Amino acid sequence: MDARIDIETVKVAELGEGERAVWRALRAAHAHLGSPYFDLRYVEAAARVSPEARVAIFCRGGRVVGFFPFQRRGGALQPLGAPMTDFHGLIADPAECLDLGELVRALGGNRLRVSGLVGAPTRPGLSVRHAMMADLSAGFEAYQAERASGFLKDKRRRMRALERDHGAVRFDFDRPSPALLERVISEKRAQIRRTHQHDIFACGWTADLLKDLDTVSDPDFGLRLAVLRAGDVVVAAELGLTSGDRHHLWFPIYDPAYARYSPGALMTLETLRVCAERGIARVDFGPSEEAYKEDFADPAEPALEGVIASHARWTSRLADLPGGRRLAAAGTRLNRRLDRIAACEPGLAGQLKGASSLVAGLTVRHRRLTGTLGAGMGIGLGLGLALLVE
Repeated sequence: MDARIDIETVKVAELGEGERAVWRALRAAHAHLGSPYFDLRYVEAAARVSPEARVAIFCRGGRVVGFFPFQRRGGALQPLGAPMTDFHGLIADPAECLDLGELVRALGGNRLRVSGLVGAPTRPGLSVRHAMMADLSAGFEAYQAERASGFLKDKRRRMRALERDHGAVRFDFDRPSPALLERVISEKRAQIRRTHQHDIFACGWTADLLKDLDTVSDPDFGLRLAVLRAGDVVVAAELGLTSGDRHHLWFPIYDPAYARYSPGALMTLETLRVCAERGIARVDFGPSEEAYKEDFADPAEPALEGVIASHARWTSRLADLPGGRRLAAAGTRLNRRLDRIAACEPGLAGQLKGASSLVAGLTVRHRRLTGTLGAGMGIGLGLGLALLVE
């Protein structure tokens, strides 16, 4: 087999029918590519709105063997659609052993930041998380039998209390209306501001991506909105993305006035029940991190996070220093936020504004941070700012 790999980049819209057929065949042949984020229809929607969107085509001996959709942000490469794209990776047979580091070098980038890289081997600079998923392939009853009985009993009690106190409970799971989609975006932005995160919808193109996806009418692909109502009040909702027999939970909101009823958990259980009824075999919760996911989901394939760099960086050795593990962990969290800002804001002015807002938010949230943790945050922030403007 010819070992030489040639890489060319094109706009996603420029992919030919033969290349699209290869993409679909690769996705059908490899289970780790089942996520809606690997569906060409999602990639095309993201490419229409994300600045500097491209797809790399890997060829060996004149034969197309893989693809990687990406966006440029200065000297950095990011998965296409970041920070909206929870899972990403090479659309390729893992046996081809394609190297994303080679891609970074071939495109003249200095790094590729990933947060949910699947189907790839571990390497220096990447930490291992796992995709969290609910297996519905045997039906909802079989799924429930694998969950903690105390957890399910508590949620049934809360559902009865919600209905008793606020009226009949109704659940819908369908394509969102434009008005409901706008409501989800608006309430998600309010939640982001309350928690001092970067407003990923302020840049415009991220909201446009959701609105673009909302126009897709294919029966096996597109946005789905779960809505839990008590009486006439929407107490929780979650926007998700479906492709074939996979559904990905994406943007949840809930009314804090109903927090005692755990409306988010009630909505998630109803979503899983209806998904199972409609033939969805797997519901994805994104990469492991938040503890609540363990109540609903189990670890699946590795989802790697970190930086694939074109050259070694001393920051990768922070963990070897005294107190370095805490420094590295703090730096990872900060750099994750800074990369999110860079993804949303391709222009330097927007990046600096976002970084300024981040500093202000950290000041509010961590007034009393001192010692190693505070130093780690300061180092991570400085490194992240340097990455933003290089």
